[in-house]
Amino acid sequence: MPGPGNILREIHRLRRNAKDVRARIAQGPQQLKTQQARQTRQEEGLHQAQDELKHLKVNIHQKEVSLKEIDGKVKKFEKQLADIMSKKEYDALRTELAHAREQAGKLEDEILAILSEVEEKAARIPELDKTLKETKAQVEQFSREYDEKMARLTEEQKDLYKRLTEAEATLPDDIKPLYERLANLKGEDAMALVEGTICTACYTEITPQGHQDLLRGLYVLCKNCGRIMYLAE
Repeated sequence: MPGPGNILREIHRLRRNAKDVRARIAQGPQQLKTQQARQTRQEEGLHQAQDELKHLKVNIHQKEVSLKEIDGKVKKFEKQLADIMSKKEYDALRTELAHAREQAGKLEDEILAILSEVEEKAARIPELDKTLKETKAQVEQFSREYDEKMARLTEEQKDLYKRLTEAEATLPDDIKPLYERLANLKGEDAMALVEGTICTACYTEITPQGHQDLLRGLYVLCKNCGRIMYLAE
């Protein structure tokens, strides 16, 4: 039968592996959520760009309608100028005509500026759409691999716990109660490897007697950190 040191070494290895697997299982949902959030952000970005483009086009249409109305006024004023005999009325109409032409010019400039913005935003949409499609494919692949990974890790975890239970059952009766108490409190931190004469958990040098006891196959507690120690293989 293997001595306590060999058993503790195997138990410690199994517990550390089980902790690692638990952590990877716990991280899985957050990793999937992060991938899905990336897709959602890109979907929102594309929809926002499409909405902005739509609003710009609506704005252009409204300004074109206003420009058409002002152009009608300009033509009307120009026609009326020929029929007015009073200088006062003529000057007043000329002022209105100049104001209408100024409004028309301003609207034309605004329409040109918006058309430039529409062209710029319209050019971005295909690229946003392409990026979104690529991200959707990546998220779908990640989701498939995620399900497979979680199933594999779950099976690995079951196997580790099974082997851990079997290893714990082989502990000598004189150490088992102490091990169970410490393991319930500290998990894998209930044990510590000794390299040379140093406890690798707290980097404290053990006593010569403690080292001799370990060599004889006895269990020894670290006087500094309280872990059950075992020697390197």
